[in-house]
Amino acid sequence: MSESITTAEDAPMALRGRTPIRFLHVFPGYGRGGAELRVTRTINAMGPGGGHAVLSINGRNGAAAFLDESAKVPVIAGPPKRGPLRYPIDLWRCIRAINPAVILTYNWGATDAVLAAKLARFRPVIHNECGLSVDIDGKGARRTKMRRWLLPSCHRVVVTSFTLRDLCLRKYGVKQDQLAFIKTGVDTAKFAPGENDELRMRIKGPADGVVFAYIGSLRPSKNITMLIRAFAQGHRPGDRLALFGDGPERQSLESLATELGIHDSVYFHGYADQPRFAFQAADVYVTTSKSEAASNSLLEAMATGLPVITTDIADNRLMLSPSNTEFVFSHQDVDGYAAAIREMSINAQRRQDIGRNNRDHVCEHYPISRMFSEYAALWNSAADLR
Repeated sequence: MSESITTAEDAPMALRGRTPIRFLHVFPGYGRGGAELRVTRTINAMGPGGGHAVLSINGRNGAAAFLDESAKVPVIAGPPKRGPLRYPIDLWRCIRAINPAVILTYNWGATDAVLAAKLARFRPVIHNECGLSVDIDGKGARRTKMRRWLLPSCHRVVVTSFTLRDLCLRKYGVKQDQLAFIKTGVDTAKFAPGENDELRMRIKGPADGVVFAYIGSLRPSKNITMLIRAFAQGHRPGDRLALFGDGPERQSLESLATELGIHDSVYFHGYADQPRFAFQAADVYVTTSKSEAASNSLLEAMATGLPVITTDIADNRLMLSPSNTEFVFSHQDVDGYAAAIREMSINAQRRQDIGRNNRDHVCEHYPISRMFSEYAALWNSAADLR
């Protein structure tokens, strides 16, 4: 695990005598999300002496647990927010004290750092748009205007999906030669087919049925109410729906399962610290999200050799192997989704064939080594500009 620096005020003293900071990664919060863990793994892959630091604007640092200790990456909490006009100035003072060669910002929550760099005429800045949310689904006019002002001034804008690439070109004024499209990679050695009989027994007991698993947060945008309704309609006796994750909707989802008479068929695990073991306890991966970009968990499930039932948003259909695209539905199509659950439950051979095809597809198109090398090349070329 990385060393942790609690406050921005401590940064200058704590960084004294260290390897000069080449890359400062600015996150809204350095929690255990997909973008945070992807960057963490890339930092680890670059090895010791890379000169990385992380600035967590809200002070959260759960992802720091996954940093290699040899990388010696300080994690710094952002300054307190003292108003929308003053905060970019305070943030810039913090960044200036760290004195990086490159600033890397992630998603809307870190655009204050892009603004601070723009006002200070700092170059280069690499901004990363890693996920879809309501503000870039056409419902956030103010944020769109701010992006149109800020993003064209960045050295590069990095996206992880075709959907985000098109948004940046069409809505945010980013030029083609400014844009870097780096597809998410999967560790196919870590996420590989296997059996987890102990966890599977906890989920389904002695029942002879199929385990449908979801891994992610339980919040409204993930649309888990639709998943539970479709499962209630489409499952067979003995089938189980396993939900790995936590969030503000857990209690209401448990109540819904009770209301639909399937509470005993729905397993609420809570947060899964090692998702690969959850995948290995499942037969089918299910997700009903209403907003996504390039889903890490979908790719990890495919790498584990699972067939997938998912919704037709962002890049989901493009990421699946051709044999799996029949099982992609509108996020409002409960009947279609329920029919897919029934088909997957009945047809074991089809599950195995699609899962094998998904595994082969990920190994060919989403290797993690390619992702690491593309990020490292981009970051190093930006640092060389200084």
